[in-house]
Amino acid sequence: MCLLCVAIGITPLCAQTFRGEIRGTIEDASGATISEAIVEAVNKGTGQKRSTISGSSGEFSMPDLPLGPYTVTVNKTGFQSQQSDVEVVVSRVSNMAFRLGVASQAATVDVMASIPQVETTSTTLTGIVNTKTVSDLPMNGRDFRQMLKLSAGVNPVGNSVNGNRTRGNNYQIDGADNNDGFQNTSAVNQGGVAGIAGTLLPVEAIDQFSVAFSGSAEMGRNGGGIVNLVIKSGTNQLHGSAYYFNRNEYFAANTPLAAAGAGVRRIRNNQYGFSAGGPIIRDKTFFFVTGETQKADAANATGVTTLSPAWLEQGRAILQQFNVQENPVTRGIINFYPARIRTGPAVVNNFFSTDANTYDSYNGIIKIDHNFNSAHNLSGRYYGGTGTQAAVVNANAPYLEYFQVAPSRMHNVSVALNSVLSPRIVNNLV
Repeated sequence: MCLLCVAIGITPLCAQTFRGEIRGTIEDASGATISEAIVEAVNKGTGQKRSTISGSSGEFSMPDLPLGPYTVTVNKTGFQSQQSDVEVVVSRVSNMAFRLGVASQAATVDVMASIPQVETTSTTLTGIVNTKTVSDLPMNGRDFRQMLKLSAGVNPVGNSVNGNRTRGNNYQIDGADNNDGFQNTSAVNQGGVAGIAGTLLPVEAIDQFSVAFSGSAEMGRNGGGIVNLVIKSGTNQLHGSAYYFNRNEYFAANTPLAAAGAGVRRIRNNQYGFSAGGPIIRDKTFFFVTGETQKADAANATGVTTLSPAWLEQGRAILQQFNVQENPVTRGIINFYPARIRTGPAVVNNFFSTDANTYDSYNGIIKIDHNFNSAHNLSGRYYGGTGTQAAVVNANAPYLEYFQVAPSRMHNVSVALNSVLSPRIVNNLV
């Protein structure tokens, strides 16, 4: 599904975006506001520049900035230049305050203190998960939807947000639509058979993850949370990673409900991949790619009730007592029931299949960013994933040898053109 939207951001900008914003005030030593000061922000990773001028009240704003660390410099004739570092975070406003001294001689004042990220410009509550947290979280199955559970107001069962329906969330990747219109859930990482995601967006590719609550009318579509993934971009520094994650029963304890002598249920998940990013043309064009493979198999965990040999012999004895012949049709039906019975005296849930559910998934992302100049930059991203799953038709039935195969194929594309039309007008086309 493709989504095309045009958003013109005029300060103040309150709409949910997949980028961030820098706002600030400029004053002199006495606290009087300084107008028409030149403000320039430089992305430390890519060298991309954005400039604006302060208004009559000394305020400035630079919306729709790519995420990452920036150095902001303020210049005004007759005053000392001042610069400070700030981190631009997804869907949030980074507030800054500059107080310029009179220029007795040429000097630049570096403000090293970090600026607390307190949202004072919008009533929308946004939960942010940064790059390091995304990388460090021990997520089951490496599924980004697990990160929803870190936000306040999210019910971990079904990821219901603020009491809304479990399918009431709006999912986006780099600001582009990521919703399955039929299932009304995330298209990428959508659950296949047995609840396991058919395709997986590599967690290694996620720069930042945000969940917005009680959003304004611009956000639209669903009444739950607005879940936004921002994919990493390349920088002037070549960087990459390779990884392997393994989960298996040898590192797990058995469930206390297991029968005496029963082994640990087989569950094996192998996920491995790589990522790489860097410059194609320094300060101009950048790339980021990642690929990931998942191969998993897990034994069925659901116990079912089947006919034990003792129960059958007791029934046949009763038939013989009354000289009743066993119905051959019934005998044929009984033979369809599995003979592998769990040891122990249990009457119900006395059978666990040894047949494994299997999951194979192959996923990749490529992203290209290009800076035409300080006013125009273009970003294009493609995600492709395929998956094949084989699982029992009905885990609550004794016919566990009958499987269903569910292939999954998913493509998600976004192109974003960001243009600074004037110091106070920014156009973002996604």
